[in-house]
Amino acid sequence: MLNIYRLDHPERDETLVLDRTSYIWGALGGPLYLLTKGLYTLALVMLLAMLAIAGGAIVGLTVSVHLFDSSATGLIVMLVVLIAALLVNGIVAVRLARYGYRRRGWREQQSY
Repeated sequence: MLNIYRLDHPERDETLVLDRTSYIWGALGGPLYLLTKGLYTLALVMLLAMLAIAGGAIVGLTVSVHLFDSSATGLIVMLVVLIAALLVNGIVAVRLARYGYRRRGWREQQSY
């Protein structure tokens, strides 16, 4: 699910690895993560995706509150919803970064 991507620049001897830490920074930073990579247009796309993910999380949290009230099960469901939202946010950010680098001419060496 959390793939590691290795990208090589064709003209410079430069390698970029999108690994687990990239997913963490993407999950927490979203568009800021892409801005630091110099992918400005994709940062705007990420902002829209992040708003959609946040909307889905809010709906999930609202449903869990109404279904489970203040029970322990409700708290667990709310925690799962928040973790899932962060996970999806990180996955989308890394995939957008990978897409942006490939559009700039970077070659994907190996996906493992």
